[in-house]
Amino acid sequence: MSKLSALASVISLPVVLLLSVMLLLGGCSQNRTMLLEATPADRAANQPAVVKATAVPDLQPPPTQPPTDVPFAASASSANPFGLLLGSDDIDDAYRIALIKALGVTYFRPWYVNVEGWSGACYDLGCDLGPNAGLKLILTIRNNVSDIAPFATTPAKDGAAYRRNVSEILTRYHPEVLVVENEEDTAQYWAGTPEQYAAQLKAACQVAHDQKIPCANGGLSSKTTALLVWADYIEHQQFTEACNFVQRASAELAPDLCRFTAIDHLSDADKAAVITGRKLLDVYKSSGQDYLNIHWYIPDKAALSEAVNTLKRVTNLPVMSNELGQYDQAPEAAQKLLSAALDLKFPYAIWFSLDRNTVQALQNADGSLRPNGQAFREFMQAHFQTVAALPALPTPMPTPTSLPKFAPKPAPVAANGQLTFSQVLRDVTYCTNDGVDLLMDVYFPWKPAGPSPVILFVHGGGWVAGTKTGTPGMSYFLDLARRGYTTFSIDYRLAPTYTFPANIVDVKCAVRSIRAHAQDYNIDPKRIGAWGASAGGHLVALLGISDASAGWDVGQYTDQSSRVNVVVDMYGIHDLTTEYVVGNVRGLDRMVFAATSPADPILAKASPVTYITPDDPPFLILHGDMDPVVPYTQSQILHDRLIAGGVSSALIIVHNGGHGFNAIGGPISPTYAEIARTIIGFFDEHLR
Repeated sequence: MSKLSALASVISLPVVLLLSVMLLLGGCSQNRTMLLEATPADRAANQPAVVKATAVPDLQPPPTQPPTDVPFAASASSANPFGLLLGSDDIDDAYRIALIKALGVTYFRPWYVNVEGWSGACYDLGCDLGPNAGLKLILTIRNNVSDIAPFATTPAKDGAAYRRNVSEILTRYHPEVLVVENEEDTAQYWAGTPEQYAAQLKAACQVAHDQKIPCANGGLSSKTTALLVWADYIEHQQFTEACNFVQRASAELAPDLCRFTAIDHLSDADKAAVITGRKLLDVYKSSGQDYLNIHWYIPDKAALSEAVNTLKRVTNLPVMSNELGQYDQAPEAAQKLLSAALDLKFPYAIWFSLDRNTVQALQNADGSLRPNGQAFREFMQAHFQTVAALPALPTPMPTPTSLPKFAPKPAPVAANGQLTFSQVLRDVTYCTNDGVDLLMDVYFPWKPAGPSPVILFVHGGGWVAGTKTGTPGMSYFLDLARRGYTTFSIDYRLAPTYTFPANIVDVKCAVRSIRAHAQDYNIDPKRIGAWGASAGGHLVALLGISDASAGWDVGQYTDQSSRVNVVVDMYGIHDLTTEYVVGNVRGLDRMVFAATSPADPILAKASPVTYITPDDPPFLILHGDMDPVVPYTQSQILHDRLIAGGVSSALIIVHNGGHGFNAIGGPISPTYAEIARTIIGFFDEHLR
């Protein structure tokens, strides 16, 4: 199982598009031959050889001798074989690693590393934090992830590039074990054939062995593993044993299998799983891998023992698991699986502590331990005496608070069904940077009494997409016109064609241009508010907090100031050195900010929190507590830093609000209408 999260929003970028860009996705036809293996002659000619698929025999006992092409003897390096894949949408990476250490394990499984999109660093900060804390990595690599549900990996198209990137990943992190792909038996995670997977697995293992690192397959799913054991009993006409196994494996297998006496009796889906599983078992025998990796969620010690014994007999490989877990929070289930893994002498046994679908984590969303988590910790202490004091719980999710009270003023023009903008100017060039004409639309108010206050709106889109007209924020522009505001909605240069600081240079140029043409627009250059959402929230926060010393006031109209009077920031990104995307997907680091690693100084330079001084304008910050894209903690961080820095700030946490304030789990509170009134009241109080 894996987690995939991506930066997208109602006001910003659609999920599929951003995933495509952020992860540099690519695909190939499933029946296309993968070019990974090469003979010495082929390599000398720089031409990879074609991998030929071989026939896959039925499940039979393996040869008595182990594979002979493994260049070294791989073995676990610790008496404690246990590790954790632990995550939560509401706890940060530092707490995650501290909790893993406190639970007393040896190993840490971070989120997968994208081979095709490798940019020099794992997007999971835990890849660095874990080893720094003394944890050893069980590292999963996936070639890429499709941008089409269900987000399965497609096989490598360029064998040389695949090998090169795998080698760089291993050199960078030198894990205890390399795991190649994830649940390669399921269409959810692998879009290729077993033969294509065989070529990719063998190539990755050869690269790993060059660096004296053992390797394993991605992990047969718990369901397929159980079906293979049942099928083995059936083919040996051990029907009683097969039924007994079904009863023990009831967490994965349907009771009907007790009535079946042939594989042909299975459903089409289960039959296909057995066929694919058997092909993969043959792949494992010839791949050169060091361990056979399974995923297991059946809380029965005898069932796991049967599975391990069957797979060892068939493949002659030692069995490990980089994913053990449970479908409930029963402490006895955790104890049974941990005890079984220890008795079966698993070299590596990694617990999957994440709430996903029906799987249950060891910890709650706030990081506190559940009953199964307490049982896990007690087991570690009883057997290895390795547990430590639990870390203090991270800051809990804020509860919704009453809306701040601002001083809205009566609208100069009463609303009616016929009222529209008095005038709209479209595609006005506000600046030209690097030869690019930067455009804005201008929405004028009705019957202004004099020079009007200004709202500058900056769209979202993950810094890589979005336009001045493609945002639901436009629904507010008419309300602003009725209240006497002139609204400027701008485009700015997008990544990856233009990396940071091009975007903030453009936004600052827009403010200077508006001031320079104040008389043309009949506006008051001393009353300018900035408003943005998602990536636009980041840019208006940076606009409001930074001054000329940041070096971004370049280009045209430099005789004008780019400072603004107030900022409305909706679900923006404020500290790029922390988890600024749920799941810590770091692909944007390189694409938008040209960062070479999560520690690159450019990420601090691009973070609004870096520049806070007491003379910054008042902020109104809004964020949904259920935002699945940008953690609400980003807004909490900014609000806390502003207050500490002597700056006026109001933070509104929208209960049940997702990214864009779409409702998740129930109606949002405050409502859309209340949010609109609050934003307009904030502008009125400071600009009218």
